[in-house]
Amino acid sequence: MGCALSSPVELIRVQRHGSSDFRCAVAEMQGWRVGHEDAHEMRCEGSSALCFVLDGHGGDGAALYGAPDLVQELSGQFKGPQLPTDERIETSFAIADQHLRTHFAANPEKDSGSTVIGTAAAKQSDGTYSAKLINCGDSRGVLAWGPQHEEASSDKINLEIRRPNHLVALGVDGIGNPEKGAASEQDGGAVQTVSTWPVIVETVDHKPDHPTEKARILAGGGHVTEEDPPRLDGNLAVSRGLGDFEYKQDSAKPVPEQKVSAVPDVYEVSGLQPGMLCILGCDGVWDVMTAGFVSNFVRDWLRREPTADLGDIAADLVRLSLKKHSRDNVTVMILHFVDGSDWSIEPDEMKNYEKLSESADFDDDVRSHYATFLRRSKFALEPAPCDACRKWTADMKQCPCKQIHYCTRACQKKGWKAHKLVCPSGANSPSSSSPKGEK
Repeated sequence: MGCALSSPVELIRVQRHGSSDFRCAVAEMQGWRVGHEDAHEMRCEGSSALCFVLDGHGGDGAALYGAPDLVQELSGQFKGPQLPTDERIETSFAIADQHLRTHFAANPEKDSGSTVIGTAAAKQSDGTYSAKLINCGDSRGVLAWGPQHEEASSDKINLEIRRPNHLVALGVDGIGNPEKGAASEQDGGAVQTVSTWPVIVETVDHKPDHPTEKARILAGGGHVTEEDPPRLDGNLAVSRGLGDFEYKQDSAKPVPEQKVSAVPDVYEVSGLQPGMLCILGCDGVWDVMTAGFVSNFVRDWLRREPTADLGDIAADLVRLSLKKHSRDNVTVMILHFVDGSDWSIEPDEMKNYEKLSESADFDDDVRSHYATFLRRSKFALEPAPCDACRKWTADMKQCPCKQIHYCTRACQKKGWKAHKLVCPSGANSPSSSSPKGEK
């Protein structure tokens, strides 16, 4: 997992995007890790959505390069309502992996690996949705019933579910993830659980000791150490992903047969109803929470507040992961099958910026990581929160006096009524320019 900082970097960047048929938000935190190696990409256009979360290891090169490349490769073949074929998805992963190999050859300092979890979703002509979960590694994706659905009546909705053939062949042993929970904490072990309501489908992690993965690794000349966690050749705790080319060196074997495979598993569900949910997250989430818990967390929030901000929900899940002692980077993405056209253009938001006021208590290394996270997120090093609502976004409005900032025109109008009485600039209204800060 890598070295840990003396204090976690608790800044949370939130991004929001939407279209006429989808609303999406993602929240990410560096946490305790030395370096932030997660990356993501989301694209909602009309009746289609394409979203990916990548969890890097050994550096951020594979994740940062791979996320936009995967979306670019797939988006040209996917405009909805027809989902990309499994073959097209596999080809896109193979191309992205080859692009990484070329990129690393020119930039060896970027050499690393990354898991991938993603979804391709589309609204159909009958008003239902179809979605594919695309998994390559041990990040995880979940399709879940929406806040308006009840378990008692769910059998009246006909969902068609297709899982990867190799998992179907394994039966119940192929569809569960090992979870550490209350039932297994007493003996320190892990139990394999099969997800139940409100989870519709949950991807299965590609771990070296999974029967399918172990068979491929052994056939490729590798070995699996039986420890906690099991590792490929005593080193890597995951068995599929982009990059990790030291485990893909057998020129006599095709891509699917390498010790680390870049071939994703694809799950498909059709007949999904408006209001249902897709949740993607890196293993920093699933190390401390189950798919059922996370799904209910989102559902319950939306039941209480139907118009709740998905960005706030995702950020709260990130905070909760840290509270539950996740020691990894944490990224959560929520895709809601509803109209999100009001989110077509939304500025990034930085949450937990209050932590910057505690910087005097941090050592130099932690302060440096806070600054690096802000620069990577393209935020100024000094917070400039909204005077009206206290949000800090990447597109703040600034009063000519340079002392007051607003995040939206609505807050600008609201705040100006009081501020104009004391504004030292004597201006008639605040400007719309963004604050200037050190990047």
